[in-house]
Amino acid sequence: MSGPVAPAESAPVAVWIALKRLDLNDDRVIALREVHIPRGTKITTVRQIVAHSFRLDVDQVTFKIRNNQGFLIPLNGCIPLNAKQMPHVLEVSKYYQHVNANPRNIAMTVINKSLKSRLQSIVRRIERLEDLLPQIKQKQNEQMIKDIELLNQKLKFLHKRMQMAESYCWEGMFKRAPLW
Repeated sequence: MSGPVAPAESAPVAVWIALKRLDLNDDRVIALREVHIPRGTKITTVRQIVAHSFRLDVDQVTFKIRNNQGFLIPLNGCIPLNAKQMPHVLEVSKYYQHVNANPRNIAMTVINKSLKSRLQSIVRRIERLEDLLPQIKQKQNEQMIKDIELLNQKLKFLHKRMQMAESYCWEGMFKRAPLW
C-alpha cells in the first residue's frame, strides 16, 4: 500500500510563509520564504525559527499567521503543510497596534453631579429634621408626662399598701388557721 507518508515526529517540515509588515504600516506581502519547522516543537521555538528566517526582532512585535483562506491558525509545531502558490501569511504588528486606548479617567462632571446630589440629599434630611424638631420636643414632653403619671399612680398604690400594712399589728395568733 502506498499513500502519503506522515513525517517523523521531529523531522522538519517545509512550510511556505509570506510576510506582511503591518508594524511598518505596509499592507502588502514583501517576502516569501520556505521555513523548516520541526514537528512537535514548542511555540517559543517556532516563533524564534520564523523570526530568524525573516530577520525580525521578536521583542517588539507580535505574530499572527493566517492560512490561504485568511483564517488565523496557531503558530506552533503543527502548522499545516502548504504549497508555494498558497502560502501562509505572517502578519507582524506592534503590541496593541490595532487598539485605540480610551482614557480611564472619570469625567469631573460625573463626580460633581454625584457629589451635588449627595449634598442635596443631606441638606434635605437636615431641613426635614429641623422642621420636625418642635414636634419631636412636644412628643418627648408628652411621653415624659405619661411616664411621670404612671409612676405617681404606682407610688400612690404602694403608699396605700404601706399604710394598710402599718395598721395591722401582731396579736400572737392567727385569726384563721393556716392551710399548710
